[in-house]
Amino acid sequence: MNDDHFDGLVNDATHAVTNLIPDTVLDGLRDRERSDLLFQINDALTPILRDVIDRTDTDNPTRASTVAALISELLETHAQKCDEGGDCEDDRPPHVISEIHGTSANIDSIASCDMETGTQIYLVLDDRTSFRITVEAIAA
Repeated sequence: MNDDHFDGLVNDATHAVTNLIPDTVLDGLRDRERSDLLFQINDALTPILRDVIDRTDTDNPTRASTVAALISELLETHAQKCDEGGDCEDDRPPHVISEIHGTSANIDSIASCDMETGTQIYLVLDDRTSFRITVEAIAA
């Protein structure tokens, strides 16, 4: 399913959901509030429908979000293994080590965000540094 078809599906679903809301509720809203409601419904339906389409579209290649999830899971698994290593807390290696630069740090948090061009992974370390890793599909 291409992006135009998907956008049409989301818009149709948004209007179908909106049609289920009683007129007495919609009549009590100002124009701006009605518009905001449409956007909120659209935003709520988009990831749900995207997930359904992705699971049922057999011709769908691997997405950037899937690769970003893999990278995040690898980082989380690595951090967990470091946290479980050694006999005591002082024996555990840091999550990130650079012998060349003489630095080390632990991962405080990992988050990801889907963007129009791919997925971004946000990595925050306990040494007050943070990084944004961008995962983009370059060929399908």
